[in-house]
Amino acid sequence: MSIKPLRVLHIDSAREYRGGQNQVRSLMAGLRRVSHLSQTLVAARGSRLSQEALDLGVEVRPVRWGGAVDAAALSGLVRTLGEGWDVVHAHDSHALQSALVARALVGRSAPLIAARRVDFPTRRPGIWRRADRIVAVSQCIRDVLVRQGIEQSRIEVIYSGIDPADLQPSRVGVLRDAAGAAPADLLVAAVGALVPHKDHATFIRAASIVAGSRPGIRFAVFGEGPLRESLEALVFELDLKDRFCLAGHIPDTIRSLGDLDVFVMPSREEGLGTACIEAMLAGLPIVATSAGGLGELAGDAFLPIDPGRPDQLARQIQLFVDAPEARKKAGLRANQRGQAFSAEAMVAGTIGCYEQVTHRLPAPTVSAP
Repeated sequence: MSIKPLRVLHIDSAREYRGGQNQVRSLMAGLRRVSHLSQTLVAARGSRLSQEALDLGVEVRPVRWGGAVDAAALSGLVRTLGEGWDVVHAHDSHALQSALVARALVGRSAPLIAARRVDFPTRRPGIWRRADRIVAVSQCIRDVLVRQGIEQSRIEVIYSGIDPADLQPSRVGVLRDAAGAAPADLLVAAVGALVPHKDHATFIRAASIVAGSRPGIRFAVFGEGPLRESLEALVFELDLKDRFCLAGHIPDTIRSLGDLDVFVMPSREEGLGTACIEAMLAGLPIVATSAGGLGELAGDAFLPIDPGRPDQLARQIQLFVDAPEARKKAGLRANQRGQAFSAEAMVAGTIGCYEQVTHRLPAPTVSAP
């Protein structure tokens, strides 16, 4: 018996390309291998995600997106939704808001799935209650939504996943060169946007503690964002300008993670932490906080530390700096643990969610890795 094709419409409003957009790309790449599924993406005109989707062979409907419910974007969404879909998958809050308005205007009732990737409370819980299903990328996010009055039965936990193939081919030396690391230096680094919840300031303060007694270590953050000026001032204030580099955004950082000796994630809030999963799969020793979903990643791969504690961060960095064998063992544990967070599992869970809301199959059971 032939299977009726499943038509999926993805909506993503972001003009930047961060971890969430990379997860949308990975999901679309995996869904391409499902024979009975077709997909189309509505995204901001000129965005990197639009180009990534085109490179995958996914149809793209570009719109001008200037805000939460942008008139130009809404007009394009109304036209697109009018074509009829089996599932509409909104990948951020602006996309969800616009999809709800467009759906009301069109009068069609395709099931609407909303992805939630951040662990702080939503400012408008009402719009999330109007989604037919919410996909939370960690149990932590699910719990935040439940505390805001959203029924737990309407929330699926589907962990973000990484395709190990994305780590290949490796680009050796790119990150070391960008950080100004000498061949003999150990490179201790974080990857993430320069925004408040990533808390790179705590990493800088930890580096000041470590640098005082341990030469031959280079510290870096790979990312860009609005806090650059204040973080640069902190580096200068702590007299780290010759030891700590704010290296900016490096494209395809994932392919050069082997350049690092220790990976640091000092976040105060973190929906899950896909950059941490990437580092785990790259076999790096991990120094990370317990913020948000990071604690769910840890397993026996790393010991989560308290957010906002440069002393704890420094102590864990020092352990790996001083003990090469400890670095090696921690990297092996991290790699093994990272295998549990695969793109394949993410795609399978998402297909199960699609089949559930379209009443094709029973709901999948999702458990912690």
